[in-house]
Amino acid sequence: MTAPTADLRKPYITPYAEETVELPLTFVHVAGVDWLTYRDTLPGEFMFGVLWARCGNRQDGTVLWSMVHTLRQRRCMLKGLCRVCGRPAADPETGRLWWVLASPPPTDGAAPWPTVSPPTCREHIAEALTACPHLRHGSPFVCTVSDYTPIGVLANLYGHDDDGRLVETRHQMAIGLDDIHLLPRALATQLLVSLRDIRPEAV
Repeated sequence: MTAPTADLRKPYITPYAEETVELPLTFVHVAGVDWLTYRDTLPGEFMFGVLWARCGNRQDGTVLWSMVHTLRQRRCMLKGLCRVCGRPAADPETGRLWWVLASPPPTDGAAPWPTVSPPTCREHIAEALTACPHLRHGSPFVCTVSDYTPIGVLANLYGHDDDGRLVETRHQMAIGLDDIHLLPRALATQLLVSLRDIRPEAV
């Protein structure tokens, strides 16, 4: 994937090659279930009942334009922060959150709609449309939402091969937060939320 040609700010959720870290994954057997974990698990690495991918936080070096920084994406989702600048994305007058989707939801906006794309503050919508490869090659839909709820994760699933070695069995699979059969084997990379009360907006 080619990088944007304009001299743009590096989006807050975009990772750098230097932020890639080792993932010392293993399984532990707990109450009859094999749980994916790290050999040196740290506090906070499990959230919503699933293990999260580790990332560095240098924000310096080679930009990986087509990828997403796991922990910054999750932070934006949980706190309603802009994917570009990392500051609050809520409209100061209405309190509604500005959002840019890669394509219009196939509804009238009333039904909940899932996405892994974080909010985008109004000030940086144009920048997001230029800098994000996913948005550049879609049919962007600018909107505001009244609320949203975490409903799942985008994750890689792990298991063992015939020789007992830990291997990835599925890549970037959407898993619901209530899927007790898959969450123990998952390594979450992005938080999936459901948007409510979606209104198209002009900018």
